[in-house]
Amino acid sequence: MSPAAATATTEAAQTAKPKKGKKRKILIILLAVAVLAGGYVVMGKKSHHPAKTGAAVQEKPGPLVAVDAVTVNLAGGHYLRIGLALQFTTKTSKTQPPDPAPATDVVIQYFTGKDPGPLQTPAGLKQAKEELTKAIAQVYPKDPILEVLFTSFVIQ
Repeated sequence: MSPAAATATTEAAQTAKPKKGKKRKILIILLAVAVLAGGYVVMGKKSHHPAKTGAAVQEKPGPLVAVDAVTVNLAGGHYLRIGLALQFTTKTSKTQPPDPAPATDVVIQYFTGKDPGPLQTPAGLKQAKEELTKAIAQVYPKDPILEVLFTSFVIQ
């Protein structure tokens, strides 16, 4: 190869490298922008949707009201000793928390006569908790409930 041809090849390679490097930088920048935009869209959607329980994601915990433990007759001669607490939202009065007696009544009505088998599985317990939360929320229409918490749960 002649010196002139080698010089021409080297010059062509030098002019090609900046173009390839420039394209790579643009591609990296576009990829980064796409990732950031996608993250913004995902994060933006999460903060505006209500939670599965029906309470808004931005609801903050308010007063926590303990409900006295009760013993309930289950099906087949079994018993359930259950205690719970009601986590209200900040929309509930902090100076005078709601009376827990209506929640106790709902608990007794909900669990009386239930089959103990499903209540002894994680899935059955979760379903019972969700259904109980909905039932208790209906007796406190002015005081939104964030969550129902089991403080004790014993089946005999």
